[in-house]
Amino acid sequence: MNLQELRDQWEIAKHEDGGHCPVCDRWGKIYPRGINSTMAKSLIWLFSKGDDWVDVPNSAPSWVLRSNQLPTLRWWGMVERNDADKSPENKHSGMWRVTEFGKLFAQNKVPAPSKVFTYNGDVVGQSVDVVRIVECFKVSFDYAEIFDSFNGSGVQPK
Repeated sequence: MNLQELRDQWEIAKHEDGGHCPVCDRWGKIYPRGINSTMAKSLIWLFSKGDDWVDVPNSAPSWVLRSNQLPTLRWWGMVERNDADKSPENKHSGMWRVTEFGKLFAQNKVPAPSKVFTYNGDVVGQSVDVVRIVECFKVSFDYAEIFDSFNGSGVQPK
């Protein structure tokens, strides 16, 4: 089998059920990822902290830390991590902030792709279908109430 045939086989495998690379034997698969309510609530929490970098490990509520869903929002471009100040002992600094797009999504002003597709931790595609933050919660969830609980200013999302 030539190299192109191996590449073609690998493309098929990783787009379907996944498999081992015929060259390096590494497992690979393209995973669809959707925005869930914990991610949406974590974004609103981070948005409520303002524009500065936030030390998430030392200031986030335990439900944000336990879920570990906040970092996945980087795949949509909604949050960013500041690794400029990371130390040799730590893989990452733990400092995060919401991007402009994340702010707009958190305020229900813009939609986002309902799914992104990741391979090896990187985004390789996104869905055509979109979702708004209010759609990330169950029907009984009161978006305005949770927004206000984090946003002490009482400003209502538009």
